[in-house]
Amino acid sequence: MGNQEKTNQKPEDESSEDKKDKKRKSSEPILTKLKGTEIIVEDHQDARIIYDNGHYGLLSKDKTLSLNFEEALHLLEREVIQIADENGVWLDVSKSARIFSERKEGFWKDYLVYKDLRNRGYIVGQGISDTVKYRLYPRGAKIGQEVAKIMVCPLGEGMTINIENLDEIVTQTQSLKKKLLIACVDRLGDVSYYELQSLFN
Repeated sequence: MGNQEKTNQKPEDESSEDKKDKKRKSSEPILTKLKGTEIIVEDHQDARIIYDNGHYGLLSKDKTLSLNFEEALHLLEREVIQIADENGVWLDVSKSARIFSERKEGFWKDYLVYKDLRNRGYIVGQGISDTVKYRLYPRGAKIGQEVAKIMVCPLGEGMTINIENLDEIVTQTQSLKKKLLIACVDRLGDVSYYELQSLFN
């Protein structure tokens, strides 16, 4: 079976995010809208602020910003944004989490991993598949100029993964010359990271 070892290269505790949030808190939260499985920032200036302060979301050609549910809940908890649903009703953290969980399978597991990585200082980008959810950039990285060196596959406690799928994941990440971390979320919501070095010896 695969050679797994618990890695000590977990992101460092705390990050520059808290300092950035203190600066943001002097102004009102940015208004966003829930649309399907995305959160949209329509104001171009606000979109740029969110994107530039931590590389959140994807900027479109029309200069709006789309956030995935993990990004949106993280920013909502930090009081960086406010979210209105399709009917214009403002959503708090609890209601947002419930809606996101209903609309995206495995949301809470993915969010706990995403939040932990962000809180520890990583810039978290989209991964390469539905299984390898995230790619990690070191703090202070210049996106577009630096490449991600780590890929992350979130797994909930008790979840299983097909051996062929795991082999494919390892092959993908190795071909990209990336490290693969398996992020295991236990019943208490704690996250542990394991580096998967090889599937077979």
